[in-house]
Amino acid sequence: MKPVRISILLRLTLWNASMLALVLTVFVVGGWFTLTRVVQERAISAVSESAQVVAGAVRAERRAISARGEVEEERGATEQAVLRELRVGNLDIFITDEEAQLMAVRQPRLPSDVGTEEEDEHRVTLPQPVLELLEAMRAGRDDDMANTLGTESGVAVRQVLLADGPARVAMMRVVPEEHDSPEEPTLLVTALMSEAGDRLLLRQVRNTLILAIPAALLASVLAGFAIARRSLSPLEAINVRTASITAANLDDRLPVVNPHDELGRLAQIINGLLSRVDLAFRTQRQFVADASHELRTPIAIIRGEAEVTLRRTARTEAEYREALAVIQGESIRLTRIVEDLFLLARVDAGGPIATRDTVELPELAVDAVRSVRSLALSQEVTVTCEIEHSAGSAITHGDASLLRRLLINLLDNAIKHTPRGSTVRVVVDREGGDLLLRVSDEGPGVPDAIRPHVFERFVHGPKVTESAASTGAGLGLAIAQAIAHVHGGQILLAPSIAGASFEVRLPVLSPAGDVA
Repeated sequence: MKPVRISILLRLTLWNASMLALVLTVFVVGGWFTLTRVVQERAISAVSESAQVVAGAVRAERRAISARGEVEEERGATEQAVLRELRVGNLDIFITDEEAQLMAVRQPRLPSDVGTEEEDEHRVTLPQPVLELLEAMRAGRDDDMANTLGTESGVAVRQVLLADGPARVAMMRVVPEEHDSPEEPTLLVTALMSEAGDRLLLRQVRNTLILAIPAALLASVLAGFAIARRSLSPLEAINVRTASITAANLDDRLPVVNPHDELGRLAQIINGLLSRVDLAFRTQRQFVADASHELRTPIAIIRGEAEVTLRRTARTEAEYREALAVIQGESIRLTRIVEDLFLLARVDAGGPIATRDTVELPELAVDAVRSVRSLALSQEVTVTCEIEHSAGSAITHGDASLLRRLLINLLDNAIKHTPRGSTVRVVVDREGGDLLLRVSDEGPGVPDAIRPHVFERFVHGPKVTESAASTGAGLGLAIAQAIAHVHGGQILLAPSIAGASFEVRLPVLSPAGDVA
């Protein structure tokens, strides 16, 4: 199954909408639960407090009547008078005796009610759910309610179902006191409040949330999409510009809108990469051009010499030998250039050294000096090798053949650029944690114009002798630098009063066998 690919813009938008949806869901669920609980507690508190207030008012009125020595003329008149004076909002208040006989009532009247208050009192009856509660209490089916009402200040609260919906009921017992008349019955004060208003409030809140949450999610999706699109616009510019960069325009760079944010730093990093690629590409192109130029000369000489030799129908043996000698010399030069190019290509590829052994630099230096002795004699140059006492064992770790090639290249370069009768010195020393190889000559030195480029490829120094005109391709120092780097060392052109002095620093092999 092919995976679904979603753009970063869409992922950010969906992530923003998902997080908002999660937050809104948690907020709505928690808010709805809290609001429902508050509404329920408010209803319970309203009916409980109303029942307590009415019961307290009835007790106070009974005490006042008893204190005045009056006798209640009509059953329930005192209670009805109390209800007329109290304000209990939109609650229905019923006062009954223990036999569920209605003694007083107060119900908020609708504007359509046209009867008198006395007429309303006679036509009102206890709601059926309230009668069922009283019956259950008398029959002992609701012991909890009976126990609660048995205390002096106990208020029993229940939820009942009326014709128009759920309601809350609070009941409280009013027991006759010692100073009351013996005819005073035990009363039950019932406060009834319909939950229709609360349910209407909850329904309105629910409808508001049902409309507000999708609207908020839609607004969040649109706003998140717009913000993400604006934030990712530099990335789109980076994509377009990067796609347009080829080998022909490597000098182009990406736009950096804000260098301090993530996309700005990404653009800067890519620009740095392009700069390095551009430099490497230019260097490689120059290297190919220079290599082609260097290879063209020996190939042209070999071809020209062969064509001249073959053009004549008859030549002497000496002439053939002379032509073959020229061809052989140029072939050797061509072979050396190809080998040097191959070595540089292998080092540039970053491959590891073929062999890593312990290498004693004093022995390596003596062997290299012995190898260039014939070249030095032909140039009438003296080559000396000095091993300083501080060098000690002077052991490093690496490829002995490559390190020998490094030293021979330095010696070959020094001999070819040194006047006849002068001396080339090789010194093996130790400075701190590095082994030091120094090759110095008494030639004219390196001109200031080419000192910064002396280790670049195909760079030629000044000609000192006639034989120096036939020097190599200008790859000796470049190869020496590459070999030093691959061994973890470095090579530099040291300042000197006369001539040129090249120093090679290599890491010392510790007694434990590790490179220091």
